[in-house]
Amino acid sequence: MEEKIREIVARIAETSKDFAPDAHLRDDLNVDSFRGVEIVFEIERAFNIVVPGNRYGEVETFRDMVKLVASLAA
Repeated sequence: MEEKIREIVARIAETSKDFAPDAHLRDDLNVDSFRGVEIVFEIERAFNIVVPGNRYGEVETFRDMVKLVASLAA
C-alpha cells in the first residue's frame, strides 16, 4: 500500500520516489492545494475508498497520508 501511495504522490508532485516517510507534502514535496486534490482523487480510485475532506486536512506528511489511507481501507 505504501509503495502505491508513494508512486501516486511522486508522479503528481513531479518528484523522485526517494523521499523520506516524514517528508512534508507542502514544504518538502511542493504539493499545493490543486495537487493535493489530485493525489486524493488518485488514492481514492486506487484503493476504492473515500477520503473525507476534514480527514485530509489532518495530513501534513507522507507518513500521515499512509496512515489515513490504511485506516480508511481497513
